[in-house]
Amino acid sequence: MTARVPFTAAELRHALEDGELRLLYQALVDMRTGRVASLECVLRWQHPQRGLLHAIPFVDDVAALGLAPEFMRWILRTAAQQLALWRAMPVDIPRVAVNAWPVALGRVLLDDVLRAAADAGLRPSDIEIETQPEATYDAGTLRSLREMRESGVRIALDDFGDGDLRFSWLRDAPFDVVKLPVTFVLRSTTAYDDAVIAAGVGFARAIGAETVAEGIETVVLRDHVRALGIDIGQGFLWSPIVPADRIPEVIGAIGIDGAIPVGPIAGRVPTL
Repeated sequence: MTARVPFTAAELRHALEDGELRLLYQALVDMRTGRVASLECVLRWQHPQRGLLHAIPFVDDVAALGLAPEFMRWILRTAAQQLALWRAMPVDIPRVAVNAWPVALGRVLLDDVLRAAADAGLRPSDIEIETQPEATYDAGTLRSLREMRESGVRIALDDFGDGDLRFSWLRDAPFDVVKLPVTFVLRSTTAYDDAVIAAGVGFARAIGAETVAEGIETVVLRDHVRALGIDIGQGFLWSPIVPADRIPEVIGAIGIDGAIPVGPIAGRVPTL
C-alpha cells in the first residue's frame, strides 16, 4: 500500500490564496416540522491536477502546518457572506454550521466568528461551530467554547459517542446541539443500538441541547430515530451535498417526508 504524501504548506497556501477552495452545503431538517434547521458547510479543494478533492486528504496537513486559523477565517467569511446572500433572495435559512479544527479553537476563532458575522450583517447566533469530542477534553478549550457560547455563537458536539467518550466533562459542556454519527444511526437495529442513541438523547435533553441524527436516507430510518426522540435529521432523504447556487432549489423541495422533485429556480442564484 502506497503511503500518502502530505501536502506542503506552499500547496495549501496556493489553494487558499488562489481561489481553489470550495464550500458545499447540506441541509439539516427539523423532523418535527419539516422545516430547514440549518445548513452544514463542507470544505472541498478544486485541485488543478487532481480535480475536486474531499477534505479528508488535506485537513490533517492544514492543522499540522499551522494553517487552520487562516482556513477557518476563509470558511467563516465565505459561509457568512453566502448566508446573507441567500437571505436577501429571500431564502429562509436559520443558520450555517462550520466544522472547526480542534487546534483552531480559542480566542482567535471567536474573534473571527464575530467579525465574519458582523461584516455580513448577521448575528453571532447565525453561525454554529461544530467540534469533535476529543477537542473538548482540555479545560482551556472548554473555557473557549463557553466564551463563544456566551457571545451568542452556537456550539455543536459532532460524533457524540464515537471513539473515546469521556463523561467527566459532559456536565459542564456548553453545547446547543448534539450530533449522533452515521455509524450509530445506520446500525440502529438492536435494542442495544437504540439504547446508545437514547443515551445521547437523554444527555442532550439534560443540558438543553437539540439532537441531530446523521445519515438519514429513508423514511423508515427517519421514523425510527424520531421515535427515539431525535429532533433533527441530516442525510440524502432531504438533501444532497451541493454548491451554493443549488441551495434554493434544494430547500424549496424539502418536506418532512423527504425531498419533492421540482424544477430549477428561475434566474441566477447569487454566490460568492
